[in-house]
Amino acid sequence: MRKIRALAVAGALVSGLTVIANAVPAHADTLRNVYYSSSDCYRYGDYGVQNHLWNWYHCDYQYNLWFLYSVP
Repeated sequence: MRKIRALAVAGALVSGLTVIANAVPAHADTLRNVYYSSSDCYRYGDYGVQNHLWNWYHCDYQYNLWFLYSVP
């Protein structure tokens, strides 16, 4: 009986840690759009900050495209 209880407790701890490890942060970056040029990405990122659409943004260059990410 003790072995079964010990296995049950260990299983509960492992499953609890798995849920915590897979949790998404409250302020995760959100992909807003994809652009061909950096100037368009930064221009629309600034527009979003000025018009209170998001607090901050960043543009990442990948695969010959510019990805605009922001935090709502």
